[in-house]
Amino acid sequence: MYQPHMYHDTLYGTIDMVSHDNRPKTFLGRLSQASRAVRTCFDAELKDLDLTLARGRLMLHLIRAEHTVTQSELSEVLEVEHPTVVRLLDGLEQSGHVERQPLPGDRRAKAVVLTDEGRAVGQRVLRMTDTMSDILLEGVDPADLAVTERVLQTLSDNLSRFAAARADQTPTS
Repeated sequence: MYQPHMYHDTLYGTIDMVSHDNRPKTFLGRLSQASRAVRTCFDAELKDLDLTLARGRLMLHLIRAEHTVTQSELSEVLEVEHPTVVRLLDGLEQSGHVERQPLPGDRRAKAVVLTDEGRAVGQRVLRMTDTMSDILLEGVDPADLAVTERVLQTLSDNLSRFAAARADQTPTS
């Protein structure tokens, strides 16, 4: 049976904390386990293409993009710092998957463009992602999936508000 621990925080009031023993039985625990399992599976599949998870996510964004993609956009989409994107692109450029080109009208920005080889690999990553999605969602009722997507969106929205409230409460020096 679920036995929450009460935790009091001046900013957020009283919060039910799940004991360590009950954590895997909770929704967030299962969500975390599922997320790790998907990442692990995706990472294993990407190894066959000589890609890391981070490089695979970058290639996926590039192959799906319908516009010119900049390094700054990749940093934002991948939720990593700019130097991390630079290192990822360095590796993909050395392997012949991408090229960085000057962006007309902005001397500081660089457009990231897939090479022919990069497009072929990107298409394989896209097909692999579609196949994994089909396998993952096999037997899931579309109505259940719609509810799950709404719940996940609500969780994301709640976390964004939580982070914003926390940021507002953080003392500045």
